[in-house]
Amino acid sequence: LGVIDKIVNEPVGGAHRDHKQMAAFLKRALNDAFRQVSDLKVKELLDRRYERLQSYGRYTDTKADAK
Repeated sequence: LGVIDKIVNEPVGGAHRDHKQMAAFLKRALNDAFRQVSDLKVKELLDRRYERLQSYGRYTDTKADAK
């Protein structure tokens, strides 16, 4: 569906048990995501965002094989 870019794993025992480790995981994931788009111009970022939002709910009809 393209709604989720990445799943950030929780520390062992859950995020509620280790806030600092969870914050470190989130920081790393966000820094990676920002690094991937940091060289793009604002127009390109906005165009990508618009296309992504417009694609939600879009589907492709396929025909089942007739036997």
